[in-house]
Amino acid sequence: MVKGILLNTKSLFLGLDLGTSSLKAIVVDEKGKVKAVARRGYSIYSPQTGWAEQDPEEWWRATLQVIQDLTSTGVDFSLIKGIGLSGQTHGMVIVDKNFRPLRKAIIWLDQRSYSQIRRIDREKLNRMTQITGIPLSPGFMASSILWMRDSEPHLLEKARYFLLPKDYLRIKLTHQAATDVSDAAGTFLLDTRKRSWSEHILGEVGISKNLLPPLYESTEITGSIAKDVSERTHLPEGVPLCAGGADQVMGAVGNKIVEDGDSACIVGTGGQLVSCISQPFVGVDKGLHTIPHAVKERWILMGAILSAGISLSWFINRVLLDKGVSGEDEVNWDLLIGTVPSYPAIKKGLFFLPYLKGERTPHLDPGARGLFIGLCLDHSRGDLIRAIMEGVAFAFRDCMEMMRLMGISPGKMICSGGGGKNKIWRQILSDVLGVSLYSVNSREQSAYGAALTAAVATGFFSSLKEGCNEWIDIYPDTSPSAFSSLYQQGYRIYRQFYPLLKEKFHLLSKMEKDYEAVE
Repeated sequence: MVKGILLNTKSLFLGLDLGTSSLKAIVVDEKGKVKAVARRGYSIYSPQTGWAEQDPEEWWRATLQVIQDLTSTGVDFSLIKGIGLSGQTHGMVIVDKNFRPLRKAIIWLDQRSYSQIRRIDREKLNRMTQITGIPLSPGFMASSILWMRDSEPHLLEKARYFLLPKDYLRIKLTHQAATDVSDAAGTFLLDTRKRSWSEHILGEVGISKNLLPPLYESTEITGSIAKDVSERTHLPEGVPLCAGGADQVMGAVGNKIVEDGDSACIVGTGGQLVSCISQPFVGVDKGLHTIPHAVKERWILMGAILSAGISLSWFINRVLLDKGVSGEDEVNWDLLIGTVPSYPAIKKGLFFLPYLKGERTPHLDPGARGLFIGLCLDHSRGDLIRAIMEGVAFAFRDCMEMMRLMGISPGKMICSGGGGKNKIWRQILSDVLGVSLYSVNSREQSAYGAALTAAVATGFFSSLKEGCNEWIDIYPDTSPSAFSSLYQQGYRIYRQFYPLLKEKFHLLSKMEKDYEAVE
C-alpha cells in the first residue's frame, strides 16, 4: 500500500536510463501508470579498432533534451517527488576537480585493455574474482584504469573522480558525487559480499579510494536537484535523487525480479540472463556475475552476452542498408516482418555465432569472432536474419547452462528488452531455452525500475517488493513450440563450435593487430 502523507497527494516519479545507444526518460504516477516517455540518442566513437567511447557531454545534452521533450507532453513537473537513475555498466568517466571530463568515456564495449588483463597473474586474478563476484573483462573500470596508467598517465594526475556513466549525470544534476552498490559491482573494484569498495583490489589496481565516489544502496537518497539545474530544466529545486542502479538491476526491478528464483532474459544491445539469489555466489572462470541487488540482502546472478540486439542491428543496418549501427534501438523491425521464415534456420543447416565484440559468459574471450556457419546458395536474407536471432538465443542458453552447473535453476522467466518485444524472437528464445516466457505490464523496464526505486527512496513505498506488487503485473506470454526439440539438438551442435574455432579466432585477432602495426 501507499504510505503516509503522500497517500492522498498527486505524485509523479521520474526515471532516467542512460543506455548504450540512447537516454530514456519515463514519468510514472502514483498508481504505476506511465504518463510520458522520451528518448534521445547519441554516438559511439571508435577511433581505433576495438575502442568504444562516448562523450559524457552528449549524455548531458540528451538529458536536457528528454526533459524538454517531457515538458511538451504536458507533464506537471511540480508534481515530481523523486528521481531515479539507471545506467549502462562497467564504463569509466574520469573528471577533474571541477567535475569536467578529462577525456571521452571508455564504455563497456571497449576492448583496448585486453593486454593489461593478460599481464595479471592468473592466481592473483582468481583471488580478486572471489572478492568481486565477477570476472575481469575489457571495458570494466578497473581494466580501463590499468590501460590509462600505461597509455595516458598524465590524466591520472588531474583526476578527481572515476565515475560510472550514469553517475556523471548525477553530478550534473546535483553537483554531488555518488554511486550505488549494484553499479559499483561492475567496476571490478567492489567487494560484492560486503557491498563496499575493496581496499585489496584498489591496491592491486593502484588507485586511492578517494578517487571513487561514496557508495549508497539503490533506495538511498544521494542528493537533490541543484538550483541552477532547476532554472535550466524546470525540475523542482530540491527534488530528491536516489542512488538508483545498474541498468540490469533497475531492469530487474522493472521486471518484478525481487524474490529468490525470479528470473529474466533481457535482449538489449547486449544480453543478460538474470536470477535473484539470497546469498552471494562467486565462481572462477565461469563468466557469471554476482552483483548486489537493489533489494538489500539480495544479489543478482547474471550471465552476460555482448552482442544481442546489436547483432541484428549490425546485419540489417550495416550489411543490408549500408548505414551506421549503435544498438537494438536501431533495428528496423518493419524490414524484418515478412522476411523471416517460420521454420528454424538450423533446419537448413545454418548457424550464427554472435561474438561480434568477443564474448563474456561463458567464454570470457574478447578475441572471439562472429560467424555464419553452413552458408549455401539455398539461404535467403530471411534465413540469415533468423539464424542471428537463433544464435543469440543459443548464447542465452550458454548462460543458463552455466547457472545450472552452479546449482542455480532460474524460475519464472520474464522476457524483456528491445529484442524481447519481437514475437518471433520471443518464440525462438522460449524454444531454445525450453521454458515458458512471461511479460510484464511495465515499459522501458530499466527506466521504470529507476522511477519505482525513487518511489521507495522517498517513502512512497516501504520496500521494492511492495512497490513491485502494487505497480507491476506478470502474465504468461510464450510457451515452447514443436520446434523446441529440434533446437535442443541444435544447441548440442552449437556448443561445439567455439572450442573448435577458438585458436583460429585468436589468429585472426593477431593478424588484424599485425596489419594495423604495418599501417
